[in-house]
Amino acid sequence: MSHVPLLASASLNLQELKRLYTGNELFLFRNLGDKDTGDEAIIVYLNSLVDENRLNQQIIRKMNMDLRMNSGPAREIVLDSLHTLGNVNIITEIDEIVSHLADANFVLLIEGHIEAYAVKLPGFETRAIDEPQIELNIRGPREGFTEDLQKNLGMVLRRMKSQDLKAKSFLIGQESQTKVMLLYLGDRVDFRVLNELCHRMDSIRIDVLSDSTQIEEWIQDSTFSPFPQLLNSERPDRIVTAMNRGKIVIMVDGTPNALIAPSTFFEMLHPSEDQFERFYFANFLRIIRLITLFVSLIGPSFYIALTTFHLEMIPTPLLMTFLSAKAGIPFPTFIEALIMEVAFEVLREASMRLPRIMGQSVSIVGALIIGEAAVQSGIVSRPMVIVVAMTGIASFTIPSYSTAISLRLLRFPLMFLTALTGMFGLSVGMFMVIFHACSLRFCGVLFLDPIGSEGIRNTIMKIFLPPVRYRGGFKRERSGSNVPKRQSHYFQGKEWD
Repeated sequence: MSHVPLLASASLNLQELKRLYTGNELFLFRNLGDKDTGDEAIIVYLNSLVDENRLNQQIIRKMNMDLRMNSGPAREIVLDSLHTLGNVNIITEIDEIVSHLADANFVLLIEGHIEAYAVKLPGFETRAIDEPQIELNIRGPREGFTEDLQKNLGMVLRRMKSQDLKAKSFLIGQESQTKVMLLYLGDRVDFRVLNELCHRMDSIRIDVLSDSTQIEEWIQDSTFSPFPQLLNSERPDRIVTAMNRGKIVIMVDGTPNALIAPSTFFEMLHPSEDQFERFYFANFLRIIRLITLFVSLIGPSFYIALTTFHLEMIPTPLLMTFLSAKAGIPFPTFIEALIMEVAFEVLREASMRLPRIMGQSVSIVGALIIGEAAVQSGIVSRPMVIVVAMTGIASFTIPSYSTAISLRLLRFPLMFLTALTGMFGLSVGMFMVIFHACSLRFCGVLFLDPIGSEGIRNTIMKIFLPPVRYRGGFKRERSGSNVPKRQSHYFQGKEWD
């Protein structure tokens, strides 16, 4: 939109706004004062965004009464009423009025003045703070983010009361003008990463920003990588913990998921609940997750390699069981695994799209009926059903939903390579996956950090959870060579917008 300055005539400014909002019945205006005396003022707003009852019953009535009872310039009289409502923004251009109207403001136009005044008066309903739907905890805080950015910021500020908490706002989306906030701790963040991330945020060019996933895909280094390079979370306690470790948090208005940057692979395997359990129990669960990660990734492929190419690796009693179960099956092992994996993914998707009550029934009954019917009809063998079921259960232990999806996706090419050459194909596939993961970076931070970038002791201390007293010290202990002394050249003015 072109930068059209406001005119001294409130009626001409109103005509321009009417032209921009042609066909939009949500755009309304109210006249104030007496037009004959030249003290006319006009209030414009979008009735679905502002509290129209309060605007009409309290604000407009009070302003009209003040204009009739008090003598003097209309600007001073009206502004005195506005300042009692909260922060007043001064506007000098038409496009600024459009932006403020879309942000639940009403705008006051005064005859004879080239400035307009906007006050926020939201009247739309927002979802109440509720328990997170994805990151469920047995122990720990129960509140999760909502779609209201101000509520989400309040939950973070209530937990992080440090004066080092900084924020930077962005407006992304040519049409949506969605507000995005960057949060970080100034004494712990790496300013090289911060500057690079801010420049990438400035480079985003999209029409409508509706979710944080669009930002994630735009600013990530490797667009076509199956691995997520930013961690998303709907828990304010996890966001605060991440900032305490020097991370940068990206919060988007209209979505309950915040992004944590930079993120590493091992952080995606550690849920926030680990912080609320005894360290030895949390570490035991982390070991279990590492084991189930490999089971989820290579379980069917390993079974295909053993039963197709490497029968000598199977103990004789177990081999006889496999051969007897395989008798009468018309398909090779790879086709069996492919049929069961596709059926499992279809059932998983169906259970997610159906209503919650029906979804559980479909997932449980469907898996039992389809699995038993497939075995009875001789399409697949019983060991294959067990392998696919164990693989699916193992994938449920991955805390990050995006990471679990990427492992499920990589499972299919690994099965195909294994069906061609056995263990050699599986080894080649795993080498390609690990090589790709080692090459991933985000703003210069390795995806597999701390492996390969720090010593063995620091690597173990970051992958496994130490006791609380050893997880972090005071600021004076943490402000060492790892925290840059110089300030960011990106921020020259006010930090909090």
